Amino acid sequence: ANLKERLAKIKDERKKQAVERIANQINELNARRMNHFSNVLDKLAEALGRISSRADKAASRGLDVGSIRIAISVAQVAIDTARETLRVQLGKIYTVSVNTEDKLKADVGVARELLHSDLKKVEDVVKAVRDAVRNVAVSLAKIKGVDDGRPAATSTPPISTSTSAQ
Repeated sequence: ANLKERLAKIKDERKKQAVERIANQINELNARRMNHFSNVLDKLAEALGRISSRADKAASRGLDVGSIRIAISVAQVAIDTARETLRVQLGKIYTVSVNTEDKLKADVGVARELLHSDLKKVEDVVKAVRDAVRNVAVSLAKIKGVDDGRPAATSTPPISTSTSAQ
C-alpha cells in the first residue's frame, strides 16, 4: 500500500501532511547526496587521470613506476565500485511505514535512520576512493625526478661551450 493509503488511518490533517512532506524530503535528500557523491567521484577520476598522465611521462623518462601503475589500477577499481554503490543507493526509495497515529514520530524516525545509515555507508566508500587516489598521488610524488621536465640521468657528460682566447 502506498503512503497516502496508509495515512488514511490518521485523523489529524497536519500530521498527514507533515509525514508526506518528510517522506518526500527523505527521498529528495537521498537524490541530492547521490548527486554530490557522483560529482566527487568525477573529480577524483579526473585527478586519477592527471596522475596517470604524470606516471606515463615519468615512465617515458625511464623512471620505475610499476608500483604506481598497480596503485592506479586499485584506485580505478575503487572508483568503479563506488559508482555501482551510488547507482544502487540512488535506486532506493524510502517509505514511512505508518502504524498508528501516536507512533508516527517513531515510524518517520525509522525511515530517517535507515537513510542516514545508508548515506554513511556510501560516504565511507567515497572516502575510501579519495584515500586510494591520494595514496597514488603521494606514492608518485615520492619518486625522485617525476616532475622534472628532462630525461633521467644519462652517462654522457654535458658538453662545455666555453670560448677562451688563447
